[in-house]
Amino acid sequence: MRPEDIIGLVVVVAIIAVYIGLVVLGVMIAIRKNRSPHWMWFALHPLGLLITLIVMAALPALKKCPRCTQKLKSFARLCAYCGHDFTLAEQGYAPQPGQIYAPPPGSWAPPPGSYPPPQG
Repeated sequence: MRPEDIIGLVVVVAIIAVYIGLVVLGVMIAIRKNRSPHWMWFALHPLGLLITLIVMAALPALKKCPRCTQKLKSFARLCAYCGHDFTLAEQGYAPQPGQIYAPPPGSWAPPPGSYPPPQG
């Protein structure tokens, strides 16, 4: 091999190593912010890698609900899925599962006489 070929090979390997390093960096940013690392599939194209890294760096982090593990916005006070109150949890109060309000059985139906009888 000629010295020029070796230098070219080293440059190509260095470019590939930097590219893979940037993809791994994007995956780590996504995981740290509780975002999906599947965004990095856009990194197949070099411009997609750049755009994805910028978007991942700019997106706010998500937080996970400790009861249902759904991902929510970082400023959410209540979980939209299970109703967990983050403000009480931040104050150090965590209700036991039996202490959570649940309506009594059958309370979802309107009281008798509050709706018109069926026609016909």
